[in-house]
Amino acid sequence: MVHGTYFFKKEGFPITAILTLGITAQVTNAIREAIVTGEYEPGQKLSETVLSEHYKVSRTPIREAFKQLEREGLVEIIPRVGTCVTKPTEKELNELFTLKEVMEGLAAGLLAERKSVEEINKLKQAVADMENAIQTSDKKLYVEANDVFHSVIQEGANNSKLSYMLNLLLNQIPYKQYVFLTIEDPIRRERSLKEHQAILVAIEKGNPEEAEKAMREHVKASGMQLKMDIAKKLGQKK
Repeated sequence: MVHGTYFFKKEGFPITAILTLGITAQVTNAIREAIVTGEYEPGQKLSETVLSEHYKVSRTPIREAFKQLEREGLVEIIPRVGTCVTKPTEKELNELFTLKEVMEGLAAGLLAERKSVEEINKLKQAVADMENAIQTSDKKLYVEANDVFHSVIQEGANNSKLSYMLNLLLNQIPYKQYVFLTIEDPIRRERSLKEHQAILVAIEKGNPEEAEKAMREHVKASGMQLKMDIAKKLGQKK
């Protein structure tokens, strides 16, 4: 069952409503995470009954969670059909990766300006983990290291608004799941490693322009590969 602690009760506001709101938020977070990590695939139908049994809650929090996730673009509520995980179109993917390129490029440049030793050391470790993942053919480790690398840059930019917008953007697609698709190709895997190394070098040098350029080139290259892989997976025409 979804659990939570609640510390206040607004005057005249039923405690059951407060509990429902708390449970709804937790259920929403759980379903969102399942979509973003690829547990629920694009186009998959989500059942209120199945999810209410899975999370051991009534169907009301599930319905409210669906409404919130629809506002975020993660699900579609289709009359007389039900709720399905959003299947991104080629146009939507182009828009998403264009924004990702700009925002992550900016983040890399901002971190290069700061030249934070703590963040640089974390990036070095992430790159070392990527190298180890390639040598051992450990795809899960590579995805985790990739996630750490980009998260460190996002947070290291020290811009809360930029970080918020990036999270909002990436939560619109099951990005981690799609990274797994990309690294199936050993050639792309090697290129991706070199791109991460180039980003790290630029940040270490404290060169914002070079860091931004390297990051934008990396995101563009990985985005192109991802879009091809996603199109194949979803049966879309390029």
